[in-house]
Amino acid sequence: MGKRFTLARAGAVMAVAAVTASVAALPAAADTARGRLQDGNAPGLIVNLKNNKDAQGIPLLRDFELADGSTLRVYCVEITVDASKDVDMVESGWDKYPVADSPFHKNRDKINWVLHHGFPGTSLESLGKLPLNFDDGLAQNEAVSATQTAIWHFSDGVDLDRDQPIDVNDDEYDPGSAKDVLALYDYLVGDKNTGIAEQVIGDLKISPDTQEGSIGGQVGPFKVTTNGTVTGFKADLPEGVELTTAEGKVADKAVVGNDTELFFKVPAGATPGSGSFELTADSPAVETGRLFVGEGYDKNPVQSLIVASSETKPLTATAKATWGVPPVSTTPVTTTVAAGAPSATPVPQGSPGADLADTGASILVPALIGLGLVGAGAGALIHQRRRKAA
Repeated sequence: MGKRFTLARAGAVMAVAAVTASVAALPAAADTARGRLQDGNAPGLIVNLKNNKDAQGIPLLRDFELADGSTLRVYCVEITVDASKDVDMVESGWDKYPVADSPFHKNRDKINWVLHHGFPGTSLESLGKLPLNFDDGLAQNEAVSATQTAIWHFSDGVDLDRDQPIDVNDDEYDPGSAKDVLALYDYLVGDKNTGIAEQVIGDLKISPDTQEGSIGGQVGPFKVTTNGTVTGFKADLPEGVELTTAEGKVADKAVVGNDTELFFKVPAGATPGSGSFELTADSPAVETGRLFVGEGYDKNPVQSLIVASSETKPLTATAKATWGVPPVSTTPVTTTVAAGAPSATPVPQGSPGADLADTGASILVPALIGLGLVGAGAGALIHQRRRKAA
């Protein structure tokens, strides 16, 4: 197949004969997003594919606009289904991929790894520094071709033709490009690909957000949880008080990240008071690897899309600590007395029963009264029997 043609003119991809119709889906979201494909795209080179029969595909990195106006970049994960700009695409979890028998379901972690380590999840400059012996560097269309084809490998069960990776009729074909695409493809589908599991988006928490402590010690820990990158840190602390990590490092944005524990270090001699700190982080609004499926797919199948790069949104979290004078100890003072020497201070005797209040009355009095009543009753019974016997 030497001629280029695309599916649905939307720049999807084209497969010939019996390429298995497969799928790809990835991480679930906290908030359901929706959007539509746009005209913009970054094209790759026409790639030659092999499965049960030979096929071709046209890799495209597409623009995708969410309902809120933000723009994402996406690849496709259904090579034999047409893409559409006229259908709303709805964010779905990995397990909601619409094709039940797709190889995507067992390979979704590996697809996510491709997205993070291919283009544009990894910059063109960083990819070009990989020890893959690129021919005069790595071009964008080569990176797009290798990344999309690696995704298809895991989502649709196709392989790049190793003998002729690029269609020689492509206007931008040259032997160096074919070599570069194959090199990056092999890296993305090879042993380095250990998979990336489903992720949570937009997470930045400090737990707990308030704590109390004492002067002369530490107040904490305050545990930071985030899947983003801490971009800002500020603290409001009285003179002499420091915010430190568990290792004793003074806290700043360079040392604070996921699972970091922070402590307010309050020196002896400080006055009672309080302090606080605030963190900001960038976390993806729609995480790389998220799946979008066409609305009403059962009745009108359109090509499913997967997020290759996303915009970020700022997240903020704060925490506060208060401290005061340490409480006075209430532990009794024990006096050691030499053997045989009288105790200078008699030890107070506790009242009967440590848990009973001392009313000032002895229990002996009611006991004697009760004993007397029992005796009187017994005497009356004996007297009554003797009268009956007479």
